[in-house]
Amino acid sequence: MKIVSNKTGLYLRLGALAAALLLGQQAMAAGTRAGTVVENTASVDYEVNTIAQGTVSSNLVSFVVDRRVDFTLAPVSTPDLEPVTPGGTDYFVDFLLTNTSNSDLDFDVVLAQTGNGTAVDGSGTDDVDLQTVVYAISGNTVAGGDPDPVRGANTGIIDELPADSAIRIRVFGDAALGMLNGQIAGVQLTATAFEPGGAGLGAALAYSAVNTDGLENVDPNGADGVRLSVDGFIVEAAALTAAKSYTVVSDPLGGNLAIPGAILQYEIVVSNAAGASDAVNVVVSDTIDTDLTFLDNGAGSTFNDIQVDDGGGPVECTASAADNDGCSVVGGVLTVGDPTDRLITIGASGTYTVRFQVEINDPLTTP
Repeated sequence: MKIVSNKTGLYLRLGALAAALLLGQQAMAAGTRAGTVVENTASVDYEVNTIAQGTVSSNLVSFVVDRRVDFTLAPVSTPDLEPVTPGGTDYFVDFLLTNTSNSDLDFDVVLAQTGNGTAVDGSGTDDVDLQTVVYAISGNTVAGGDPDPVRGANTGIIDELPADSAIRIRVFGDAALGMLNGQIAGVQLTATAFEPGGAGLGAALAYSAVNTDGLENVDPNGADGVRLSVDGFIVEAAALTAAKSYTVVSDPLGGNLAIPGAILQYEIVVSNAAGASDAVNVVVSDTIDTDLTFLDNGAGSTFNDIQVDDGGGPVECTASAADNDGCSVVGGVLTVGDPTDRLITIGASGTYTVRFQVEINDPLTTP
């Protein structure tokens, strides 16, 4: 029975030793740099008839810690889209590339505009492209000071990003003048990991699911070292429409016919859509046809020169350019609006109305 007990104790001690070695190696490998060579042996102590025997040593076992190619690429601000104004330049969104691998890595970065219908940052779908998109990479890691990336300084690659470090990538965009309120322009960054070492982009990484004694590259996401991320811009613009109409105020025959000598009233209504941005410094212009004569108060108009209404009721202004009231008729062109004398702002769902009267000229000759 003693011999059986000794063997049972030996088996228990061997099992505990093997478990300790396995757990120790796993804990070390989680934070161990790729390419590290791990070597160890096991030893066994035992007794025979209560007498300690010599230690038995196992063979030397060695392996190379594989490279866990793991990193993230994500927008810094989410799910907010960056507002842009049509015609504006140098808007930007930032991405962070974080190396969570157990190795330094090189990265190649590619920028593209997303296709129409692509979901953008959880805020909507792409339906327009920016006029221009470019990107720049910070000159240092986030932990190292992370200076703002400068437009025009793009290199296209990230050389030797240390493990557990992050770097900022800034995507700049210019908005075309004709972009419409509420349109969304998405941008996509794709980062691909490469072998570290040496100046510039390293060699392509080969991935393997089969363990050997050498260094393997393993992507836990099964993406072969490629990550992509999407962010975008949303257009905040006024959405103005202009509608012009006329009515016949009177005619020489006492009716409402547009005949020579008839007086017509033009009405121009400028509207801004619901949810749109304010339209500021609005100027309304209308070239009066040479077959018509503008009527001021002294020439038969039913109101003083020009009537305007911003929604608070009609207000009259004069056609003289000398009185600095922001209304004028000069050289046959009627103008309402001036940044100093009559600053016109039309907010969302707002309107601005301009009314004036003209007379149809008599023909010079009768056919």
